[in-house]
Amino acid sequence: MNNFWRIVGVGLFLWAAWDIYFGYTFLYDVIYKEQDPTLYWITLSVWTFLGLSCFYTKEE
Repeated sequence: MNNFWRIVGVGLFLWAAWDIYFGYTFLYDVIYKEQDPTLYWITLSVWTFLGLSCFYTKEE
């Protein structure tokens, strides 16, 4: 099961990289970096934090 969360973490990192490259992200609506930079960077921080947390799950 630990391997599953690492795959999810990599997926979240790829999602964050995609968002940085293209300049928009999805939350409840499309958020563009030029229109709302604060919400954009907060959302990207959340995706990155969730991606990091997937690598620190405990094995059962």
